[in-house]
Amino acid sequence: MSLGSTYWTARFAHWPPAAPAVDGYSLLMPVPGDLPVFLELALSTCATQESAHRVETIVVPDRPTKEITAVVERARPTWEGDLSTRLFPRPERHALPALKNPFHNYGIQLITGVSAARGSHIVLHDADLFLCRPGALDDRYRRTRDDDLYVSGVSPVWDEWYREKGLSIVATWEQCARRDWIRSFPPHMHMGHESELMGESHVFDITLHPQAVTDQRRIGLQEDEEGIVHFNYVIATYRHFQKAKGSFADERFRLLLIRLFVDLFATLPYDYHLPSMAELATGLHDADAPVTYPAPTEETVAAYRDYRTKLEKILTGAWVPTERGGQATEALRPFDAHYA
Repeated sequence: MSLGSTYWTARFAHWPPAAPAVDGYSLLMPVPGDLPVFLELALSTCATQESAHRVETIVVPDRPTKEITAVVERARPTWEGDLSTRLFPRPERHALPALKNPFHNYGIQLITGVSAARGSHIVLHDADLFLCRPGALDDRYRRTRDDDLYVSGVSPVWDEWYREKGLSIVATWEQCARRDWIRSFPPHMHMGHESELMGESHVFDITLHPQAVTDQRRIGLQEDEEGIVHFNYVIATYRHFQKAKGSFADERFRLLLIRLFVDLFATLPYDYHLPSMAELATGLHDADAPVTYPAPTEETVAAYRDYRTKLEKILTGAWVPTERGGQATEALRPFDAHYA
């Protein structure tokens, strides 16, 4: 076991005492503290959701910032139910932001949120995921409760290794899980880590190791392709961009997505250290631009088409003011033309 693994195993060996459980779900919003627009986005999206079974909403930033505090304080008076913020414990609160490691950040966000949660169930909301059906979260909770599941999700896990082992487990986004099931495993086991299972060493992503050793009949998959729009690897791409030296290849259009989100949703003055839409567009033809984009090929055109189809659902959603959606469409014209 590496020194890092030894630290996390010892540091998060036990959960703090649990608050009495309340029937319903605690909605956890893990967000990047230095990208407050993602909290504005998450609150705008979840504000359209029915909340009959929502016990509380817990915002867990990966670092404390005054902007996150301001967004929560502004939203609280009109929010349905309790809305609070929970910060990382020390020393992680101050040590992890310097590492810019989304793998560790998300694990500690999960542990921090679950430690504070009062709901009998936990729903993990991805800040880069949009919910198109008003009943999506309440439905997921009811399905998990009524089918007596430990965990349910909207997507199968991306790692084929689990299917090869005969395991059917679900990805973390919009995952609903029983709080007592989560807390039946030591906190560090839910973090990303390397361990052995079925005679093989494997790297487990967030929540996947506990799922892998759970009765598979208590794990449910309810795919909802029409009800959600999800972009993967957004925050991870931003962290790689922060560490990059020289030109950065935005091959999955994730920096472009963040720039659009800032233009669509950001209401607080904040320097996101991102090129403007016009500056990003120069990377379509200039290989020396700060951010570059791949040449149009059959593969990249298909990737952009998939990205653009998802984005159109967002631009026409109830959470985007009509005039801002139109401005975003106009700003995307150079990319649309390039990958036509």
